[in-house]
Amino acid sequence: MGEAVARDRKLIVILIDGLSADYFQQNASRLPALAALAAGGISVTRLRSPVPATSMPGRASMLTGKPSQDHGIFGNHIFDGTTFRCATPNDVAVPTIARRAKDEGLDVACIGHAMVRPEDTDLFQPAWWQRGWMNGSRFAKVLNDAEVASLLTVRDALGRLGTSAGEAEDVVVPEDPSLDLINGMACDDAIVRTVAGLACSDAPPDLILTEIAMPDHVQHDYGYESRAAHWSLATADLLVGFLVQQIQQAGRQDDFAFAIASDHGHSPIETAIYPDVVLPGMLWETEGSTLHVAVRDKADRGEADRRLAAFGVETTESTHVPEALRSRVATYIAPPGHAFEETPAAWDDGRPTGQPAYISSHGLKPGTPADDRFCVFAGAGIPAAVVPSAAAEQFCPTLAAILGLPDTDGDNGLL
Repeated sequence: MGEAVARDRKLIVILIDGLSADYFQQNASRLPALAALAAGGISVTRLRSPVPATSMPGRASMLTGKPSQDHGIFGNHIFDGTTFRCATPNDVAVPTIARRAKDEGLDVACIGHAMVRPEDTDLFQPAWWQRGWMNGSRFAKVLNDAEVASLLTVRDALGRLGTSAGEAEDVVVPEDPSLDLINGMACDDAIVRTVAGLACSDAPPDLILTEIAMPDHVQHDYGYESRAAHWSLATADLLVGFLVQQIQQAGRQDDFAFAIASDHGHSPIETAIYPDVVLPGMLWETEGSTLHVAVRDKADRGEADRRLAAFGVETTESTHVPEALRSRVATYIAPPGHAFEETPAAWDDGRPTGQPAYISSHGLKPGTPADDRFCVFAGAGIPAAVVPSAAAEQFCPTLAAILGLPDTDGDNGLL
């Protein structure tokens, strides 16, 4: 660990799951807290997504400043040479901003961010939804129990979380599915209140990484720009506003900068394509409108190409997959308005397409504007500017510049 160094400002990084660039541009009046931060700081009109534009690759690129093929998180589920399994923080192949900050002697806290290793922090609270996501994977059985347990354990040697430790999980009532939305919002609220308490405490961390998760879930189930989606994103905005207000009331507005961004965008989906029907006997994993198929050889790949082409599916190069696995993973993109899903539990008529369970999704064809995302840097010492477009890989070096970390590999940040 590097020698502790006094820092002029601290940084709070907030991921808002599923807030697209298009949504913010068209609905900024519904998001006054975010709009105010954007007006006073560096507002990136369109932060482009890595490939594929799904949650774990988006988080990993934000944390590392590297593309998927370099950091290794090329999907929510990654192929390990045998099967697809949940991607975990331990799969990130390059140092994250948390690791870099800790190595420089900074005090690092992860409060509910899903792709940070506990050992790269001084204070760690797992994402409230991560246990269910891991356990819900079709291939959860291949995960190491000890590894999963370590990722779901609170790390708080100095007792700074106090009574808030575990609060986010305590409000979940999984046996009553009708309360899923309320519980999720309550968990997001508990996470942000924990961040506010830390930031306003006598021992605020230098770097806090956190996230607001529910907008993505709501858009998947209720649709892009649905009334429920508006509500979930307005609630996320309220939570950001609450955090900013708490810091201002504590007289610490000159101490903190904010970096707020999404991991991907969202787009309406009209039709689901069922790979288990189209590709019987083949191993695959869906990433929204992107599909990964494990192939053994050119013949295998050709068969998948032929079967999927009948549904307007495009083949694409797997350049986002680490080179060691690239020959084993074929990548496909669904046509506009389509996404890949598992067949419903009661599906028995053999049809290869149907009504989607997720009526809004992401992971679209690379370069599709709907996958672009919201991004703003604001607060202490951040100038006002508008950046029309930036790459996912520019987010992390901007965080490093705010924190005063050494430049690495020719960082190309926005400061």
